[in-house]
Amino acid sequence: MKWHEILLRHRVKTAIFLVSLAVLGWWVYLHQDELTREAITEFGKQLPAVWFVAFFLILPLAGFPVSIFLVLAGIRFGFVWGMVISSVAMFFHNFAAYRLTHGLFRCRLRGFLERAGYGIPPIDVRHRVRFTALFAAIHGPPYIAKLYLLALTDIPFRIYFWVGSPVYILFCAIPVGVGSAVTQFDATWIYVIIGILAILSLAGYWIRNRLPVSPN
Repeated sequence: MKWHEILLRHRVKTAIFLVSLAVLGWWVYLHQDELTREAITEFGKQLPAVWFVAFFLILPLAGFPVSIFLVLAGIRFGFVWGMVISSVAMFFHNFAAYRLTHGLFRCRLRGFLERAGYGIPPIDVRHRVRFTALFAAIHGPPYIAKLYLLALTDIPFRIYFWVGSPVYILFCAIPVGVGSAVTQFDATWIYVIIGILAILSLAGYWIRNRLPVSPN
């Protein structure tokens, strides 16, 4: 089954999604003058800590952009505590996504991919650690897609959790640092962020060169 056929079968959900997206875009357009750095900073500072953490744990698993929470964590809690909270969230997301994918949703997700003409390839045992690290490190696919798609493979939980989570945490340092720098500008953060980007780029290049083209 092709993508256009799937969209036709789910035309009501597709229409709701498109209308919601259009409404959100229109709202952002109308309030673009109000979405200043000062307004966002003030909003981040006033967020109740308990509700923020609860939303951070739950909403990214439903598809809400995790980058927004990371930046707000830096604004609301500063770099150190923002990274602590983000690390807890990353571990929780990986744990919950794996359990959900290997529980009630596994058959539904695999069935959806099969109907769309896609399969889940097996991952060679020798390359599972490097493949997990690379898959978590690549930019492009949404965070939620990477969590659930990797969990659908035959990679065991110990690798999925203990390799994937630390990689996601490493990449949290950039948006959390940016959020922290918004409230208290310090040139040191610029150097730190540049250094982290350089290290992550070199690490990704090294992993990519050591990983075979095909995981089979």
